[in-house]
Amino acid sequence: MTDEAVERAHDAEEHKKSYDAIMGAATEIGVPFSLALTMFFTGLAARSGVLMAILLGVVVYVFAHVIVKLFFSHPH
Repeated sequence: MTDEAVERAHDAEEHKKSYDAIMGAATEIGVPFSLALTMFFTGLAARSGVLMAILLGVVVYVFAHVIVKLFFSHPH
């Protein structure tokens, strides 16, 4: 292999690591947090009270995190 081919292979490997890290953070943290925040504000808008809105947010976060881990996180 030439030096250029070796460098391209190394760059592709680095890009794959970066992609996997970004997608892991987005799916395991970002999606559940966004859904929980949405549910929290929905609970506030529905006048269910602050404590109920917090509880709804926590329940949705845990549920979404479990769903993401079960169905959308694939080991390589």
